[in-house]
Amino acid sequence: MVINNKLSHAFTLIELLVVIVIISMLASLLFPVLADSKLAAKKANEISSSKQLILGWHLYSEDHDGKVMPGYRNGFEAFDLNGKPLLNPINVRYPWRLIPWLGDSFELIYANENRSLLDEFRSSYEDYSYAVSLFPSLGVNSRFVGGDDVDLAPTNKALSKFGSFCLLSTSGAKNPSSLIVFSSSRHKFGDRMVNGFYLVKSPYFAKREWETNLDLNNSAPSYGYVHHRYKGKAVNAFVDGHSEVLSFQAMDDMRKWCNIADSNDWVMTRNRNE
Repeated sequence: MVINNKLSHAFTLIELLVVIVIISMLASLLFPVLADSKLAAKKANEISSSKQLILGWHLYSEDHDGKVMPGYRNGFEAFDLNGKPLLNPINVRYPWRLIPWLGDSFELIYANENRSLLDEFRSSYEDYSYAVSLFPSLGVNSRFVGGDDVDLAPTNKALSKFGSFCLLSTSGAKNPSSLIVFSSSRHKFGDRMVNGFYLVKSPYFAKREWETNLDLNNSAPSYGYVHHRYKGKAVNAFVDGHSEVLSFQAMDDMRKWCNIADSNDWVMTRNRNE
C-alpha cells in the first residue's frame, strides 16, 4: 500500500507533456509583451534624447543671434572635447558643432544601442571623434534647416532661384510646431546597420526620393535615412522645441520638412520671377 501511495503522487508522461504545453503557451503570450515593453523603453529613451538635442539646438541659436546651426556645411569650425580643431568631414557634420551646447551629458544624443557602440571607440581618439560625428540617434533635416552643401547650399543665388527654402534663423519659421529639425535615423557603419546617422533627407526634393510604401527591409537611403523603428513610427524634434513620434504617412508630407512647402508632394522649383 505504501508503494502504491508513492506511485500515485508521481507525474505521468501525459501530465508532464500537458505541463510543458501550458508553459509554452504562457511563454508565447509573455514574450510579445516583454518585447513591446522593451521597445517602449527604447522609444522613451530616444524621445528624451531628442528633447536634449533640440534644447541644445536652441541654445546654439541664442548664442548666434538667432541663426540656425549649420546642417551639413563647410567653413564652420568644430572642436573636440580638448579644444583641438576637427577636420573635414568630421567638422562638417552637426554633432561636434552642437556638443558645446549639450554640456557634459552630450552622449545622451546617442540612445540605446548607439551608446554601447560609441563606447567601443573611446580607446582611440581618431575613431572616437569620427564615430561621434557619424551616428547620433537622430539626423538633422540639413537640406531645409541649416543648409546642406552637397544637395543645395543656401547661397544668395540659390535663395534667389528657389525662394527661402532653407531655414537660416529661428525667427523665420512660418510654422515652428510643424517643421522637423531632427528625426530618427539609420545607416551602415562598417558591416553593421546602426540606428543613427548625422542627417535625414525629405521624401521630395527636385523629385520624389522616398519609396512609396514603408518596408523596413529596404535600404536606409530608400527613406532618406529616416528610420521608422518604432512599429512604423519615428521620433522627431521640431523647431518649436517639442518632440513627437510620427508615422511614415505623417512624415510623407513636405510641409513638415520645408518652411515654404505648401503641399504634401511639394518639390523644388525656380521662382517664376527669377
